[in-house]
Amino acid sequence: MPTVADILFKHEGRRLASLPPTATVRDALQLMADLNVGSVLIMQGEALLGIFTERDYARKLALKGLASADTPLANVMTSKLYVVHPRQTVQECMGIMNQAKIRHLPVVSDGAVQGLVSIGDLVNATMAQQEFLISQLGSYISGDLA
Repeated sequence: MPTVADILFKHEGRRLASLPPTATVRDALQLMADLNVGSVLIMQGEALLGIFTERDYARKLALKGLASADTPLANVMTSKLYVVHPRQTVQECMGIMNQAKIRHLPVVSDGAVQGLVSIGDLVNATMAQQEFLISQLGSYISGDLA
């Protein structure tokens, strides 16, 4: 079963989208557009304070008529975080996301942020694992395995 570490290894070198809590929502939206991601971690130095997602923008800003240019992330970020460890399985993460109705999980080890996994990352890892198993079963059935 693939783990969070397997996903992070595949995306090694990928920039982690993060901003300080004093940055504006517009800063976050620009960063998300530039990196083609759906969330930004809110960090003060090495400390993880929260997350800002497209869902936060829609529900906490757009519907309330707040301005992106002058609203600090600290005012609209989600501070109740669910985090996972690199050793956790993809299946465990999907269970957390399903239960909490979220799409992004920060990955933390020894108090330090290691990365972020999205629902898309987990689905892709699950599909790759299933394709591998199907291939192995096909080889076994056809007698290609020793």
